[in-house]
Order: sequence, then structure tokens, then C-alpha cells
Amino acid sequence: MKSKVFQIQNFHYFFRIQHDNSTLFSLDFSETKKGFINPQLSLKISRNVTSPFEREVKNQIQAYFNGKLQKFDIPTYQETNLFSEKVFSAIEKIPYGKTLTYKQIAEKIKFPKASRAVGRSTGSNRIPIIIPCHRVIGSSGRLVGYSGGGGLLFKSYLLLLEKKFK
Repeated sequence: MKSKVFQIQNFHYFFRIQHDNSTLFSLDFSETKKGFINPQLSLKISRNVTSPFEREVKNQIQAYFNGKLQKFDIPTYQETNLFSEKVFSAIEKIPYGKTLTYKQIAEKIKFPKASRAVGRSTGSNRIPIIIPCHRVIGSSGRLVGYSGGGGLLFKSYLLLLEKKFK
């Protein structure tokens, strides 16, 4: 598995992706680069070697934050169970700038009483933003939980960003 740390233009967060040359396995982000630097990887990172796949992921993330991309076209894979696969598939279908509740996701995947299980699956999402779990909210309309860095404040930022460019 390969790892790449990068920052996009005009955005203070750092991103780390883990992938092979054609599939994204995880996306992490943080305000500091320090937590992402593994001594074994630092030589490769400092040489700034970038594969075509890494460039494509970075370009799509940049386009998303610039309001020019509403749906990612990056092959992803998460080792998970069938229930979580259904949850992630339903989340990927939530339109840009829109939200659904955990209960609505549970109903869409034909498990109407499983909203808490949907929340657990959403919390295990290793590819936030690209699998847009920030678009899932509580039944009351409040923001609850977020598997990506930055917590609820960042979730709120992503939703506001999408409303701005919608």
C-alpha cells in the first residue's frame, strides 16, 4: 500500500491518502502535517514523488473545494461488511448540497429500524468527503458525528461549502 501527504491550494488542511495505483483505501486530513509523517515514508514524501493516481485524487479534491466538482470519480475500497457497503452506497447517492438523516438512510437500504447501525457504519467511513458521510445528519436536523478530521465544525464547513456552490 502506498501513502501520500499533500496540501491543496488555498486550504490549510493536509490530506493523506493510502492507495494502490488504482484504488483509494483511506483519506485522512489534519491541520498539521506532523501526524502524517512516518519516518519510513518521509524520504519518499520529501522527494515529492507523485503518481498519476495521486495527482488525480489531489486534483479532484482541489476541484471539490473550489466548487467545480460535485461527484468524485475515484475508485475506492473499504474492507467492510454487507450492511456497511449498502450504507456507503446510499450515502454516495445523496446529491451534492443535500442531506439525509440516518433514519432515511436506514429506510433506503431496507433496514428501517437500523438508524443507529447506520450511524456506526457512517462513523467507520475511512474515505470521508469522497464518500460524503458529512451529508448525513440527525433526525432533528442537527449535525451529529463525523468520521473525518475536524469533527462537527469541519462537517458544518463541508455542508456550507456545498450550499455555497450548489
